[in-house]
Amino acid sequence: MIIRRKDDIEQFYDRFGNIAKWDGTKHYITLLDEQNNGTLTFMRYPDGTMTAHRKYQTYWDISEQPLSNTDIWRYRKVLNSFLKTI
Repeated sequence: MIIRRKDDIEQFYDRFGNIAKWDGTKHYITLLDEQNNGTLTFMRYPDGTMTAHRKYQTYWDISEQPLSNTDIWRYRKVLNSFLKTI
């Protein structure tokens, strides 16, 4: 699965649990974001809520941020690098 079109984002949401790790409370994927020199973590909770957390060399989120289709589209290059390895 690769995110090439905006329609592929729904497929990513549907398959997230199959490709992510489980920590006991949520599924998560941690990705190396070389373009921004840091890490990007996507999380999905059992109720279906998706969030993201960015931690870069000069900036990081204080808390998890709600994830939208626009965010997935913006980070598709980083996501596709990960998805190609599966």
